[in-house]
Amino acid sequence: MLPIVASIVSNLISNGMHKVADAVIEKGVDAVQEKLGIELKPEGEASPEYNEKLKAEAMKHEEFMAELDEKSRQRATEMQMKAMDSDDPLVRRFIYYFIAFWSIFSVIFIPSLIWASIPESGQRYADTILGYVMGTIVTSMFAFLLGSSQGSRMKDKK
Repeated sequence: MLPIVASIVSNLISNGMHKVADAVIEKGVDAVQEKLGIELKPEGEASPEYNEKLKAEAMKHEEFMAELDEKSRQRATEMQMKAMDSDDPLVRRFIYYFIAFWSIFSVIFIPSLIWASIPESGQRYADTILGYVMGTIVTSMFAFLLGSSQGSRMKDKK
């Protein structure tokens, strides 16, 4: 990493802008400057006022990303509402059949994986699969059926 880039990243991290620092490392200084519309300065050249302005620009970008996520959720909701208006019972109930399948699969698979005698060489694979099933499939089903998390609900109220 070039010393100037390291100094820019150091300034970003020391001022609590970890996501911006990650973007600089992954995409480069020019890409981040273009996205934020502000020149990134090394640690020695950055004043407290500059850092506040940079934080404000970064927050605008994060808010934009949150807005895109909300639009995506809204489109998914609209798609589900259209499916519910369908005359075809399979289309109306597909998401529930899909969730029922994965629920039954999880109820059978998780205990069998926990209590099965798995050879030492396959233990990491089993742990990865178990983590994936519990961390994504089961969590996504509950999030869909029960709604969003408490923190997200509080954010939405604001």
